[in-house]
Amino acid sequence: MRPLYAGNRAPDNFRAEFNAGLWYDKFCNRWLPKKREWSLESNGKNGKKEWIDQLNDKKVGSPAYLEMMIDRMGRLVTALKGELRCFATDWRFVTGLGREHPVENGFAWHHLLGVPFLPGSSVKGVVRAWAENWVGVEPNEVRRIFGPPGWIDEKRVGSVLFFDALPAGPVKVQADVMTPHYAPYYQPQGVPQPPGDWFDPVPIPFLTVAPGQPFLFAIAPRRPECSQDRRDCVLALEWLEEALAGIGAGAKTAVGYGRFTRRLDLEERWSARWPKSETGVKGDEPLDGDAGEGVSPELATSIPEPVSAIRAAMEQDGYSSNPEQFMHALTTKWLPRMQNVDTEVADRREIAQLLAEWYQKTKPDQWKKPNKKNTSKIEAIKRTMDI
Repeated sequence: MRPLYAGNRAPDNFRAEFNAGLWYDKFCNRWLPKKREWSLESNGKNGKKEWIDQLNDKKVGSPAYLEMMIDRMGRLVTALKGELRCFATDWRFVTGLGREHPVENGFAWHHLLGVPFLPGSSVKGVVRAWAENWVGVEPNEVRRIFGPPGWIDEKRVGSVLFFDALPAGPVKVQADVMTPHYAPYYQPQGVPQPPGDWFDPVPIPFLTVAPGQPFLFAIAPRRPECSQDRRDCVLALEWLEEALAGIGAGAKTAVGYGRFTRRLDLEERWSARWPKSETGVKGDEPLDGDAGEGVSPELATSIPEPVSAIRAAMEQDGYSSNPEQFMHALTTKWLPRMQNVDTEVADRREIAQLLAEWYQKTKPDQWKKPNKKNTSKIEAIKRTMDI
C-alpha cells in the first residue's frame, strides 16, 4: 500500500521538535512512487542506514513531558506503598527489534512521550525469569507473586505491580549494526543451503539506546494493606536489581546488551519529591501481623532524637521497623556506600557501626555465626569498623 502521507508535504528529515517515535514508525519515506514499492537503496547508498542515521547520537524526548509523566508515576507508586529504583544502561540497550517496520528492524517507543522505554510486562518477564531460572524460587511462590504462566487459563493476578520503565530525561540514541554471515541459510530460497564461511556478511543497521542513560523502574504491592504483598514487593525489587545486572533486559542480551547499574544519586534525588509522609505512608510502619516478629520491643519504639542524617536515611529504609526491607537496602545500598572509597571515612565508620548494631539486635545468630550468604557482608562491616 502506498503511504497515506505520500505527496502531502510530509517532512523529509527528522527535526528535534518531532515526536521521535511517531516519526520513526509512521513517516519512513523510502517509498518510490514510480515503482510503487519500498526501496532499501537511496542514491546508491543504503536507505535503511540513511533513515536510522538521522537519529544517530541525538537526544529524543521533551524534558517537561518526561518530568510530568514521572511525577505522576512517582506519586501513584508512593501512594501504593511501592518503590522506585533508578538504573542506567551499562552499554547499549535495545527493545522492540521484532516489531514490523519498513527498515526491517523495529524499536519500542512510548506512544505518548516518543522515547525509548521498557513496558511493564517486559520488566515483569525479566524479573520472573530471574526468579524461576537463577534464584530457584518455589513454583507456588512464583505464582503468588507473578500470577500463573501465560499458557495456563487461570483467572488470577500476581501480588506485585510492575510499571513501565521510563527514562529519567531525554535519551541519547545511537545507530548500531549487526552482521549475519549466513543469510542464505536463514532465508533459504529454493533449495536450502547449509551455513558456510563462503557466504558474504550482510550488515544490518538498527537503533539502540546509548550507554549511561538512566531509567526509572517502579514496583508496588497490588494490595498495599496486605503485609504479604508488601513482602513480595521487597523480594521483587531485589530480584529486579540482580536481573538487570545479571541477564539484562530487551533484545540481544546474550551479546551484552541491556545490562543496567543502579544509580543511587539520581534515585535519591527523584525519591525526595515524594516523601512517604505526604501519602500517609510512614517509614516506621510495621507490617500487618509482624509486630515483634524477629524484632525486639525496643526497636518498635520511636526513633530517639537527635539522629544523624545517615541513621535517618536508614530508618526510611526500614532499619527499625522492617527487617526484610532493610536487609535488601543493606545489600544494595548501604554496603556499597560503606565500601566506596569516595565516601568520607567517618561516614563509612558510622554506616558500619549502625549495620553492626542492626545485625546484633535483629539477627544476633547471624552476627555470631553467619551463614554463607551473610559471611562476606559481616566481614566487610567488621573491617570497616577498624579503619
